[in-house]
This record gives sequence, C-alpha cells and structure tokens, in this order.
Amino acid sequence: MSKFMFVVPPFFGHISPTLSVGSSLIAKGHEVIWVGLKELAPEHIPAGGKFIVPHPELAEYQTAIHHILQKQDEGPKLSGVETLKLALEETYLPFCRIMINGVNRVADEFQPDVIVSDCITFAGAICAYQKDIPCVTTTPVPPDVTADSMNSPKIFEWQQNLIKGLHHEMGIYSGEFAIHSREMNIVFTSEEFSGCKDPLPHMRFVGPVKGRPNNTPFDWDRLSRAIGPKVFVSLGTLLVDIRKEFFGKLIAAFADEPLTIIAATDPAIFPEWPDNFIVQGYVPQTQLMPHMDAVICHGGFNTVNDAFLNGLPMLITPIAYDHFHTASLIENAGCGIKLRYKRLRVSDLRDSMWEVLQNEKYRQGAQHIRDTFIQAGGNDKAVELLETFAQRTKARLTA
Repeated sequence: MSKFMFVVPPFFGHISPTLSVGSSLIAKGHEVIWVGLKELAPEHIPAGGKFIVPHPELAEYQTAIHHILQKQDEGPKLSGVETLKLALEETYLPFCRIMINGVNRVADEFQPDVIVSDCITFAGAICAYQKDIPCVTTTPVPPDVTADSMNSPKIFEWQQNLIKGLHHEMGIYSGEFAIHSREMNIVFTSEEFSGCKDPLPHMRFVGPVKGRPNNTPFDWDRLSRAIGPKVFVSLGTLLVDIRKEFFGKLIAAFADEPLTIIAATDPAIFPEWPDNFIVQGYVPQTQLMPHMDAVICHGGFNTVNDAFLNGLPMLITPIAYDHFHTASLIENAGCGIKLRYKRLRVSDLRDSMWEVLQNEKYRQGAQHIRDTFIQAGGNDKAVELLETFAQRTKARLTA
C-alpha cells in the first residue's frame, strides 16, 4: 500500500475532486491525507482520511489569508488581464509562500510516497521537487484556461518572470519547471470536451470523479411535489457579493413561469421567495442532479461536471476567472447557451432557459459529452493512474 498526500487550496471546487479520489484510494487500503490553508467541514472528509491545516506555520499569515480570500470577490469587476494578475500574482504565489513551510513539515512527518498537488497550489509540487518525492498534479478545470491571454508575448513573459522569481525564492535555480509535475497531470474532464488540440503526454484525462461524502439534508418531499421542469441553480462557493443581484434577476425571470427553481444560496438574501423556488444554502448537489431537467450556473467546474454526468443541458452566465473558457466550451459542444453576466437581461434569461429546456439538441449535446466523460474512466481510472505511478516510482527509487 502507498501513502498519498494531497495539497489543496482553500477553494472547494479544487478540493472536491480530490476528496472523491482520496475516498477511493482509502477504500483500497492506501493512507491518504490532505494539507490545506483552511479547515474543511468534517462531513466532507472521507472516513479514514485526515485533513491537516498546519496552524503553527500559518499563524502569522491569518490576516494575509483573509485579505486574499476577500479579494476573490473582485473577479466580476476585472478585465481578463486584471483577473490573471489577481489569480497568479495576488493569490497563487502568495498562497505558495504562506503554505510552503507547513507543507514541508507535514511531508517530513507523513513521509508520503506521492504528493498530489493541485494545479494552483504550487507549494505541494515545490515541496516534492525539493525533497525528491514523486509528484502528480491535479487539474479540476479545462487546462487551456489562459491560452488566449498567453498568446500575448508581454503577458507570457510576465508570467514566466513571476514563476522564475518564485523558483529563486524557493532556492530553485536549475531552470526546471517545479510548480507542476512533469510526470503526470490528472485532468478531471474528457479530452474531447477540453478542446486541447495537442495535449502533452503526461496529461491524463480521466473525466469527472464522484464519491466524496455529502449527507446534507434536503426537503425531498417538496421536490417530489414540484410542478414543471426542474432547474438547478448555483454560483458555487465564491462570488458572495453578487448573489442578491443575480438571484433577484432569477426571481424576476421565473417567479410566474411553470417550472421549479432549486437554488443553492443563502435564503436570507431575500425576506421571501416565490412558491416555485426551493432555496437552501448547502445542498446535496450530486444527489439532486438526477432529478433535474437543466442547470443554470456561472461555469464552476464541479457543477458543470455534475450536470454533464447526468446529461443535463446548461444555461451559463460566466462571471470571472475560468468561467468564460468553460462557458465557451459548453456552447461550442452544443450543450447549452452562454449569457454574459454583465449584460444579463431578465427577458434573455427567461427566453434562453426555455430554449435550453425545449430544444432537444442541447440535451443530446450534453448526453454526448456525458458519454465521453464516462469513457474517460472517472474514479477507477484516476486511482489506477495513481497506484501505478506510486508503484513505478517506488521501484525506480529502490533500483
């Protein structure tokens, strides 16, 4: 059996697929831990696993961490280049500097056979590089998110200089690329949906994974009495500041329509909701999806994957970060309609939703992508890749 150490950021969309894979690894007898910046609710942690926050090393950075997390809500106000700056220069690099000492200590104590480092959590890969521990990267979103921006030579140079500077801060002068694994990158989508034209050999597309714990209560009786098509709506876990405006438009669009909206948001943002809205702050999303007819979301990839695994068409309102890239992939694949959030009109929201529900081509497109996801292998493939990687690297290190 092997010991796997996942290193993750404080964003649930990035943590979630690792919980599913980790749960499957634990079921096969492996030891699994997670290392992160913020505590994770116990109900999300697979039985037998352990989520570690290295508090002694993080104590002096609590104000900085809070400030970085608050800044994520600025995404909707920023241009594409400004969003890149927020992501790389103001989030990923500072998180790496903040996490590295704690990650190093936990690695020394746990002695993992493999470090599995999220694609934006550079501390895991750098720790692995410095300690000569085999490393795998996980990528929960389509991998070419910044491709268009990186076509600009100045932006590409800026990015490379930032990464080179981080390497030097960490004492890495070899010129090697240490923030990601060059041996294996597990990507949680299908190659067809990702749109990657010539993926590198170490990129392994496994599709979405499932199986993480989610025992959130829900009013299933009320859902069973719901009338008309059922539409799930989510903005994910970030972008708190715009929720009232977004769901206000949803109320204006659908309060009098013959359908049911299941909204994953804080009910307290409005004193009352229309009768055809079922609203709950946290929902058992994976369990809900088989009961839905369509999905409205901003392009967060966990929701997108859950929708695709159930062959559901989508209405996408990209707001910031990787949302625009994902929305374009969905539209290009014929699985839904994209509406820009900053130009979102109530009439367009209503008309587009009915188009998605009534035009069978969107459901057929979503079902085709579902098939590519299933063919990619999911949990079983991800676990197989990690087990084989661990065995191969153990053999190499002991040869």
